[in-house]
Amino acid sequence: MKFLLSFTLFFSSLIYANATQKLFDLYQNAQYAEGCNFGYTYFNDLKEDESFVSLLGFSCLQSDQIDKVAPIISALYQTPEARANAAYFSLLLMQKKLLMQALYDNKPIINLKFPISAHLLSKVFALYIANPKKSVPIKEYSDHSNPRQSYKLYTTLINGRKSIAIDEYYDKILTIHHVY
Repeated sequence: MKFLLSFTLFFSSLIYANATQKLFDLYQNAQYAEGCNFGYTYFNDLKEDESFVSLLGFSCLQSDQIDKVAPIISALYQTPEARANAAYFSLLLMQKKLLMQALYDNKPIINLKFPISAHLLSKVFALYIANPKKSVPIKEYSDHSNPRQSYKLYTTLINGRKSIAIDEYYDKILTIHHVY
Protein backbone atom coordinates (compact mmCIF):
# COMPACT_ATOMS: atom_id res chain seq x y z
CA MET A 1 0.00 0.00 0.00
CA LYS A 2 2.84 2.40 0.87
CA PHE A 3 4.43 1.68 -2.48
CA LEU A 4 1.22 2.57 -4.33
CA LEU A 5 0.86 5.83 -2.39
CA SER A 6 4.52 6.75 -2.97
CA PHE A 7 4.23 5.93 -6.67
CA THR A 8 1.07 8.04 -6.99
CA LEU A 9 2.69 11.02 -5.27
CA PHE A 10 5.83 10.70 -7.38
CA PHE A 11 3.82 10.40 -10.61
CA SER A 12 1.61 13.41 -9.79
CA SER A 13 4.67 15.53 -8.93
CA LEU A 14 6.15 14.64 -12.33
CA ILE A 15 2.94 15.68 -14.07
CA TYR A 16 2.93 19.03 -12.27
CA ALA A 17 6.64 19.58 -12.95
CA ASN A 18 5.94 18.89 -16.61
CA ALA A 19 3.05 21.36 -16.53
CA THR A 20 5.31 24.07 -15.13
CA GLN A 21 7.97 23.35 -17.73
CA LYS A 22 5.42 23.33 -20.55
CA LEU A 23 3.98 26.68 -19.42
CA PHE A 24 7.50 28.10 -19.26
CA ASP A 25 8.27 26.78 -22.77
CA LEU A 26 5.05 28.28 -24.16
CA TYR A 27 5.90 31.64 -22.58
CA GLN A 28 9.49 31.54 -23.87
CA ASN A 29 8.17 30.82 -27.38
CA ALA A 30 5.74 33.77 -27.21
CA GLN A 31 2.74 31.42 -27.30
CA TYR A 32 0.98 33.45 -24.66
CA ALA A 33 -2.64 32.55 -25.44
CA GLU A 34 -1.80 28.86 -25.44
CA GLY A 35 0.10 29.33 -22.20
CA CYS A 36 -2.79 31.12 -20.56
CA ASN A 37 -5.27 28.46 -21.60
CA PHE A 38 -2.92 25.59 -20.75
CA GLY A 39 -2.02 27.08 -17.37
CA TYR A 40 -5.66 27.46 -16.43
CA THR A 41 -6.17 23.71 -16.78
CA TYR A 42 -3.65 23.25 -13.94
CA PHE A 43 -4.40 26.40 -11.95
CA ASN A 44 -6.48 24.75 -9.22
CA ASP A 45 -3.90 22.00 -8.72
CA LEU A 46 -0.88 24.32 -8.75
CA LYS A 47 -2.19 27.52 -7.17
CA GLU A 48 0.22 27.06 -4.25
CA ASP A 49 3.16 27.25 -6.69
CA GLU A 50 3.56 31.01 -6.95
CA SER A 51 6.11 30.87 -9.77
CA PHE A 52 3.66 28.84 -11.87
CA VAL A 53 0.80 31.19 -10.99
CA SER A 54 2.87 34.30 -11.76
CA LEU A 55 3.93 32.89 -15.11
CA LEU A 56 0.30 32.05 -15.83
CA GLY A 57 -0.67 35.65 -15.01
CA PHE A 58 1.98 37.10 -17.31
CA SER A 59 0.91 34.71 -20.09
CA CYS A 60 -2.67 35.90 -19.73
CA LEU A 61 -1.57 39.57 -19.75
CA GLN A 62 0.55 39.09 -22.85
CA SER A 63 -2.39 37.46 -24.65
CA ASP A 64 -4.75 40.34 -23.72
CA GLN A 65 -6.80 38.07 -21.42
CA ILE A 66 -6.66 40.49 -18.53
CA ASP A 67 -9.89 39.30 -16.92
CA LYS A 68 -8.27 35.92 -16.30
CA VAL A 69 -5.83 37.45 -13.81
CA ALA A 70 -8.62 38.09 -11.28
CA PRO A 71 -8.41 34.65 -9.58
CA ILE A 72 -4.64 34.64 -10.00
CA ILE A 73 -4.30 37.79 -7.89
CA SER A 74 -5.67 36.13 -4.77
CA ALA A 75 -3.28 33.17 -5.14
CA LEU A 76 -0.20 35.38 -4.98
CA TYR A 77 0.50 36.34 -1.37
CA GLN A 78 3.36 34.29 0.11
CA THR A 79 6.51 36.04 -1.13
CA PRO A 80 7.42 39.67 -1.82
CA GLU A 81 7.78 38.89 -5.54
CA ALA A 82 4.37 37.21 -5.65
CA ARG A 83 2.72 40.14 -3.86
CA ALA A 84 4.39 42.57 -6.31
CA ASN A 85 3.03 40.54 -9.22
CA ALA A 86 -0.43 40.51 -7.65
CA ALA A 87 -0.30 44.29 -7.25
CA TYR A 88 0.78 44.69 -10.89
CA PHE A 89 -2.04 42.44 -12.12
CA SER A 90 -4.50 44.31 -9.90
CA LEU A 91 -3.38 47.65 -11.29
CA LEU A 92 -3.94 46.58 -14.90
CA LEU A 93 -7.29 44.98 -14.11
CA MET A 94 -8.42 48.17 -12.32
CA GLN A 95 -7.27 50.39 -15.17
CA LYS A 96 -9.18 48.23 -17.65
CA LYS A 97 -12.34 48.36 -15.52
CA LEU A 98 -12.08 52.14 -15.10
CA LEU A 99 -11.63 52.62 -18.85
CA MET A 100 -14.68 50.41 -19.45
CA GLN A 101 -16.69 52.56 -17.05
CA ALA A 102 -15.50 55.77 -18.66
CA LEU A 103 -16.13 54.64 -22.23
CA TYR A 104 -19.44 52.84 -21.73
CA ASP A 105 -21.00 54.72 -18.82
CA ASN A 106 -19.50 58.19 -19.36
CA LYS A 107 -18.06 58.01 -15.85
CA PRO A 108 -15.40 60.71 -15.47
CA ILE A 109 -12.08 59.28 -14.37
CA ILE A 110 -9.97 62.40 -14.63
CA ASN A 111 -7.82 63.50 -11.69
CA LEU A 112 -7.19 59.92 -10.59
CA LYS A 113 -3.67 59.14 -9.48
CA PHE A 114 -2.49 55.66 -10.43
CA PRO A 115 0.95 54.26 -11.00
CA ILE A 116 1.61 53.73 -14.70
CA SER A 117 3.43 50.70 -16.03
CA ALA A 118 4.99 49.89 -19.38
CA HIS A 119 2.00 47.71 -20.31
CA LEU A 120 0.04 49.10 -23.27
CA LEU A 121 -3.22 49.29 -21.33
CA SER A 122 -1.53 51.29 -18.61
CA LYS A 123 0.04 53.70 -21.12
CA VAL A 124 -3.28 54.30 -22.86
CA PHE A 125 -5.00 54.70 -19.49
CA ALA A 126 -2.56 57.51 -18.63
CA LEU A 127 -3.14 59.14 -22.02
CA TYR A 128 -6.91 58.93 -21.52
CA ILE A 129 -6.70 60.42 -18.01
CA ALA A 130 -4.69 63.35 -19.41
CA ASN A 131 -7.10 63.91 -22.32
CA PRO A 132 -10.39 61.94 -22.35
CA LYS A 133 -11.57 63.27 -25.75
CA LYS A 134 -15.19 62.65 -24.77
CA SER A 135 -16.70 64.03 -27.98
CA VAL A 136 -15.23 61.38 -30.29
CA PRO A 137 -15.96 57.64 -30.25
CA ILE A 138 -12.43 56.69 -31.32
CA LYS A 139 -9.82 58.36 -29.15
CA GLU A 140 -6.44 58.84 -30.84
CA TYR A 141 -3.27 59.35 -28.85
CA SER A 142 0.41 59.76 -29.65
CA ASP A 143 3.10 58.21 -27.54
CA HIS A 144 5.11 60.99 -25.90
CA SER A 145 8.28 58.90 -25.74
CA ASN A 146 8.04 57.77 -29.39
CA PRO A 147 6.22 60.18 -31.75
CA ARG A 148 6.06 57.53 -34.49
CA GLN A 149 3.94 55.34 -32.19
CA SER A 150 0.24 56.08 -31.77
CA TYR A 151 -2.87 54.39 -30.39
CA LYS A 152 -6.60 54.32 -30.97
CA LEU A 153 -8.91 53.51 -28.07
CA TYR A 154 -12.55 52.58 -28.67
CA THR A 155 -15.40 50.32 -27.59
CA THR A 156 -16.25 47.08 -29.34
CA LEU A 157 -18.61 44.14 -28.97
CA ILE A 158 -17.18 40.62 -29.14
CA ASN A 159 -19.82 37.88 -29.17
CA GLY A 160 -22.25 40.29 -27.51
CA ARG A 161 -19.78 41.16 -24.75
CA LYS A 162 -18.79 44.77 -24.25
CA SER A 163 -15.04 45.22 -24.53
CA ILE A 164 -12.50 47.89 -25.26
CA ALA A 165 -10.02 47.81 -28.12
CA ILE A 166 -6.66 49.46 -28.51
CA ASP A 167 -4.99 49.58 -31.88
CA GLU A 168 -1.24 50.20 -31.99
CA TYR A 169 0.16 52.12 -34.93
CA TYR A 170 3.69 52.74 -36.05
CA ASP A 171 4.07 55.48 -38.67
CA LYS A 172 0.28 55.41 -39.12
CA ILE A 173 0.38 51.68 -39.99
CA LEU A 174 -1.67 49.33 -37.82
CA THR A 175 0.72 46.91 -36.13
CA ILE A 176 -1.35 45.21 -33.41
CA HIS A 177 -5.06 45.11 -32.55
CA HIS A 178 -5.81 44.39 -28.88
CA VAL A 179 -9.19 43.59 -27.36
CA TYR A 180 -9.62 43.64 -23.59
